[in-house]
Amino acid sequence: MTKSIVGLRGWLAAFSVLAVLQQHAAADDTKAFLDQADYTSARDWFIQRPAFVPNGHAAYFFPLVPGHKHILERTDNSGEKYRKETSVLDQTEPFEVEGLGKFETAIVQDEEFVEEELVFRVHRWIAIDKTTNSVHLFGLVAWEIDDEGYAVVDDTWRAGENQGGKVVRPGLLMPGIVTIGSRFLVGGPDNESRGGFEITATGINASAPAGTFEKCVRLRERELVEEKKEVVDRVWCSHVGLVSDSASGQLTASNALPSTHPGSDVSSFGKFSFKKQSGPPPTPKISKDEAKEKALKLMPGRVTSIVIERKRGKYVYVVEIMTSNAGEKDVLVDILTGEIVGTE
Repeated sequence: MTKSIVGLRGWLAAFSVLAVLQQHAAADDTKAFLDQADYTSARDWFIQRPAFVPNGHAAYFFPLVPGHKHILERTDNSGEKYRKETSVLDQTEPFEVEGLGKFETAIVQDEEFVEEELVFRVHRWIAIDKTTNSVHLFGLVAWEIDDEGYAVVDDTWRAGENQGGKVVRPGLLMPGIVTIGSRFLVGGPDNESRGGFEITATGINASAPAGTFEKCVRLRERELVEEKKEVVDRVWCSHVGLVSDSASGQLTASNALPSTHPGSDVSSFGKFSFKKQSGPPPTPKISKDEAKEKALKLMPGRVTSIVIERKRGKYVYVVEIMTSNAGEKDVLVDILTGEIVGTE
């Protein structure tokens, strides 16, 4: 009887989340949702206590179990090879959040490589709501790897903490029930979430070097804080997880696949390490004036300097701009392709 009641409560909670998400469904698929009011937040998700577990399986998400590994790869326009290695570590991260109590999250590590050089590392704190089977993000710490191989903290936030007078709230990475048009925040301080997700397709097929997969969903992430307003499309497939990412590439290997599947071979995982770049930078294919024009289009202001440096595994023009409302900012422009690779 108790199990039946718990199951009913879980179903009702999941149904309630679905109903709230559907209230934000898009009437026009072409509309760009750039305001945080367009997305649901932790206040809308009917999170109950005690609800979170650090390990388990959730629809469309990769297995949140220690030892899970998968690899995404792509080649950019300049011919440089990019690789992201994701793993679920053995350790967990303890949390105590007002209204949710104490619980543990998994620690998911992403390491990004350019031409086999480690350039970025992120630890994300993720847990599954066992009531709704939704996957939530409770924070992260990210490090940029400098030219000497040192990890320098680039970004961090943690649910439950007070940041700038605002309580940091968890984000939603994958709802237990998916429906086209659902929109939800990634997480962060009230009114300052870094980005929002929208489910733009369900029941689709996806192909990648690791194989062809059915029963997939596509999520679109929009940057809501930075001026760049970057958009990233990701395809997640049942029992496998992330298969395609417009920023990080396509799935080449995952040990979530059956051992007999050719895409299950992750033996190359962890083979790369920091390699210090030697020799002079290549000859730029775009001029400083072109880099300046691209940077100012992204971030209006007054350019104070332009220098070539190696950042994030690439040689870039660092265009320093004094803005009218955000102080001094750097825009990083690839010297070979002209692509903007980031801001600082």
